[in-house]
Amino acid sequence: MIKSFRSSAAIALVCSILFHQNYQHGVWAKEIEVTKEWQLLGENDTIPAGMHVRMDMTTGEKWVKQQTEDDDGESATSTEAAIIQGDGSIQVVPKAENDAESAITEKSKKGEGTYDFNMMHRTLSKLPDQEKERIGGLPELPQSTTSRKITSKERKEFESRMADIWERRQKELKELELQLMDMPKLLKERIKSIQEYLKDPIAHLNGMELDEEVPYGQVSHIVSVLQDLEYQLGDVDMSRDFHTLGGWPLLSSLLSEEVHVPQNKTISRLSRSMETKIRSVQSNAAWAMGTSVKNTAEFSPYAVEPFVMNNSKERTTAIDELIAVVCKPYDDPGSWDIRNLMGKAIYGIGSLLRGNRLAQAHIVKSDGAMRLGKTFEAIASDQLQTLGQKVVQKLLSLAGDIVSDIILHPEMASPDVNTKILESFTTSEWCGATATVLENDLMVAPAAQQTVLETVHILTPYCRPSWAEKMSGMESSIEKMKTGWEARKDTIDADHLDQLNESAKQAIESLKTS
Repeated sequence: MIKSFRSSAAIALVCSILFHQNYQHGVWAKEIEVTKEWQLLGENDTIPAGMHVRMDMTTGEKWVKQQTEDDDGESATSTEAAIIQGDGSIQVVPKAENDAESAITEKSKKGEGTYDFNMMHRTLSKLPDQEKERIGGLPELPQSTTSRKITSKERKEFESRMADIWERRQKELKELELQLMDMPKLLKERIKSIQEYLKDPIAHLNGMELDEEVPYGQVSHIVSVLQDLEYQLGDVDMSRDFHTLGGWPLLSSLLSEEVHVPQNKTISRLSRSMETKIRSVQSNAAWAMGTSVKNTAEFSPYAVEPFVMNNSKERTTAIDELIAVVCKPYDDPGSWDIRNLMGKAIYGIGSLLRGNRLAQAHIVKSDGAMRLGKTFEAIASDQLQTLGQKVVQKLLSLAGDIVSDIILHPEMASPDVNTKILESFTTSEWCGATATVLENDLMVAPAAQQTVLETVHILTPYCRPSWAEKMSGMESSIEKMKTGWEARKDTIDADHLDQLNESAKQAIESLKTS
């Protein structure tokens, strides 16, 4: 069994990285002017190459300043101080903000005298209330008055308590520093765990209990390894290191059914319990892949990097394997494990394709976009209720986002490439599936209905030939949606209701435009 531990909270990582023009959420970012002072990066801001960047994973914020001579060779622990919050999370702040603690600790280490307990109390009193509660509360600072002087016993108890708190905090901070330095080691352990699994999947699967409650921060089987990895890959630097260490093709290979079963056998010949375990491995691999590359332009090439899986001589890519998972016909598409697998795989596909012309062009050439369209058509016609609204909603959103991206940002590729991608996501299958979802009135959640309407609005100029005989029915379906919102408007947020009505208006106007 595989056993190891991870940090119980997000650790803010500091590094100097090269930033390229960034594209996020369909919005082109502006490049900010970087100074010698730390400044907070906006969601879509970009910076010139060679800047000094730190990320606070507790808040999700990124800070940047110019590189200086003093920055050369700095590590996270030399420039930052970790503060443990009451909820167990860790906030990293500039070391200057933690000078009081550092000065007191260094004074003690150098033998320059005993702790300055008054300074320690003033410093710790600035901690958040939750953190004070976590350490058992701060003792009151003993103070003499005109009518009463503090006793030596009171002072001794105060100093003993303060020393205990202080030394425990310093130990915690030291452990965090070691964890920070060991992040690449943690990734190597995760990669090693995947390699061990791939050597004998059946043995690992037989010993795996999905219902087992694994303590937080511990990994005991391949699924918990992947869940922990997904958590780690939420950080840009960890994702980059994971790829550099060779983990990406190993993670991608877990999507294929063939790597999990003995040669000359298929997954259908295994027990239902064993199949469920394999589907869980595939789902969590797709989830980790999507999280790793999501909204990071630097990682776009990961989607199409060729690799060879175990027991195979054919080259494949991550995006091809994800599409193969979604497009495979399943015997029991309504089962929880298949629904979960489809949702996670489509999430992974979206992360690898959005804003990534390289991957989009690749799946057009490999017929991946066509196969996705046919699968979407089949789901919309026969399996919408079986697979659930979320799967359909993600496919609708994917088509709408890719077409919209091409319209808004044609400069990302040549006109010929853009045209081929656009045509591949507005085929009769993609258009037909979108119309079917709208006409069938099966998307009952307002958020799902809004996705349908937004996709209709985007695709109409390209799908009009396919919808020639359906326009009237599609408009009627939209009016029916509006009537439904009005009937339950008390249960829908007022702002959201306005958004829904605006989306409906735009969709109808698009359909009526000749």
